[in-house]
Amino acid sequence: MQRTNASLRRKILSWLMPLMLLLILFDSTLLNRLAINALEKELDADLRSSSQDITGYLKNSGIDAKDFELLENASRILLNDNVDKILYSVSDQNGMLLSGNQDLFETTKTNTSKLDSYYFFADINNEKFRVLRSIFKVRNTIGTHDINIQVAVTLNRRNALANKILVGIVVPQLLLVLVSFLIISISVKRGLAPLGELQDALSKRSERNLSPINLPNIPEEISLVTNSVNHLMKQLQQLILGQNQFIADAAHQLRTPLAGAQAQLELAELESDPLKLKSILLKVHQSLDRLLHTINQLLILAKSQPEAATMIKMEPLDLNIISKEVASEMAPTAIQKNIDLGFEEAAMPAMIQGNAERLKELLYNLLDNAIRYTQKGGLVTMSINVSAEDVELIIVDNGPGISMDERDKIFDRFHRVIGSKQDGSGLGLAIVKEIANLHNADIVVSEANATSGLQVTVSFNKLMES
Repeated sequence: MQRTNASLRRKILSWLMPLMLLLILFDSTLLNRLAINALEKELDADLRSSSQDITGYLKNSGIDAKDFELLENASRILLNDNVDKILYSVSDQNGMLLSGNQDLFETTKTNTSKLDSYYFFADINNEKFRVLRSIFKVRNTIGTHDINIQVAVTLNRRNALANKILVGIVVPQLLLVLVSFLIISISVKRGLAPLGELQDALSKRSERNLSPINLPNIPEEISLVTNSVNHLMKQLQQLILGQNQFIADAAHQLRTPLAGAQAQLELAELESDPLKLKSILLKVHQSLDRLLHTINQLLILAKSQPEAATMIKMEPLDLNIISKEVASEMAPTAIQKNIDLGFEEAAMPAMIQGNAERLKELLYNLLDNAIRYTQKGGLVTMSINVSAEDVELIIVDNGPGISMDERDKIFDRFHRVIGSKQDGSGLGLAIVKEIANLHNADIVVSEANATSGLQVTVSFNKLMES
């Protein structure tokens, strides 16, 4: 019994869902990064606005001592925030703190840049701050001065908004994953429903019902499977019909000599004349010989079926040697009929991949058929021809030949040429055809010459030397 594997639905989901989770993860990360960048720009813009407020105040007021005292009071309004702590510092070009938070000034004075305005992070009293440093020029009665303004804000609002953004992105994406999983599951289930219909249609059939499966409105992919099953059923139906016909024909062929032998034996029981009794027993012997020949032919045919191909040992062999051996064995049969049997071997080895026993049967049946249907005093020649790719076995006779209508039928089982008046089982050429198929060989039947005779050519694939 075939081992049960995971369902196709489960496999499809196991392929789709990890890919979808990776897509959602990538999408969430990208959206979060874009949202955080936008948030950073907005909050940095607020920080710059605070720095500009201080800059504007100093430009309008001046940089005298009394102005910085007023700035201390104004900063409580300018830099007021109920979520984050905001610090500022104002220093001159000589690095002296003029106003603002001493801790901010001391912590960040080593952080310098050639830019007139830049952002950076700093730790002040164990708290993380985002700092903006700006440099601008002011004039007073003494001259022009470079003023450094720093504004720092804690990350409370920034972190809170980032967490809200993350939750706002992740939760909808998780809901999207769940909804997508349900949609994909339902879609896959409905998409695979025709497979269930096909399984039901097959499981409800009996072993005798080989009619085509007809399922309307099925997808193209399932239709391909259905067409393949229907093609297989058609082949099985043809095979069964052929086997049934073969059994019926075989039974008829076996019944005829048995019935003849039985009838002769019944006559023998009533006959007292020794000479007539001997004649009857001779006919019984002939009937049994014909029966034995038919049975042997049936056994050879059965062993040459395609199903037996895996049990047949194929090996390299020289068709010259096998053909010469069979021609020698068939010589006495040809002599009895006064037929000139000739053999022409190839000038070089005729190497093919084959089974010697089956090939001898093929040669025997071809020669037997040629000798049987060639008139007395006729000519039968077997030759081997080796080309670059093929090895050809050619058997030519000068007998009456076969009409074009009969040539398509001579390889059918139990078929005998009309008007030949020859005994036989009608299996010889059927055996030749099966053995040729086992060796992937082609058979061509043609006229030996313009007036009469028959030529049978069997072409084998030549075994190339390594």
